[in-house]
Amino acid sequence: MATIFISHASRDDSFAKQLSEDLALVGHTPWIDDLDIQPGHSIISSIQNGITRSRHVIVVLSVAAISSSWVDREWKEKLWDTINNQKIRVIPVLREACDTPPFLRTLRYADFTRSYAVGFAQLCITLKPTRSQVPDIIDRDFLHAIEHAARTHHDDHIRLACAHTVWSCRPDRAKPILEDALHDQRDVVRIHAQVLLTEFYN
Repeated sequence: MATIFISHASRDDSFAKQLSEDLALVGHTPWIDDLDIQPGHSIISSIQNGITRSRHVIVVLSVAAISSSWVDREWKEKLWDTINNQKIRVIPVLREACDTPPFLRTLRYADFTRSYAVGFAQLCITLKPTRSQVPDIIDRDFLHAIEHAARTHHDDHIRLACAHTVWSCRPDRAKPILEDALHDQRDVVRIHAQVLLTEFYN
């Protein structure tokens, strides 16, 4: 899975932290300034280092982000050059309807305006590796344990993470698990499963 830099305005802290936690649950390594910049370290240098280590950069877009001129402050030419030079993929995340900055308007975004679950499923599809995983990348007993947890674990985020893990590594075994998840009690699990089924199995 990928290392992902999450860029956001301070007023979107709670959303960005939730996104970071959920991305970690499905196997990614998020980098977020509130959690990864140590006291006494240069903010700009730390952000640059975070971007340099990342395969993807998520830009959280909201009215707060645009009205605070956060995009102009954080996305200086030097940082944008780092992204371009290293061919890091930029993925806009639309938290709420707002004016998209010109340099992001040509990029497809993950739309969280309808619901968090739908946006997160779209984001996971975008982050999925283009090359198929090796079929036996997960030990069989471990795979069975993950499949069982995807169906029965009491924590909805664990069920979501396990179903997504099976889909990422063994899509040939994921369809029945995702179909079972359509009957889950929690919206986030049901909608995530529906988006993956619609996108990849219909």
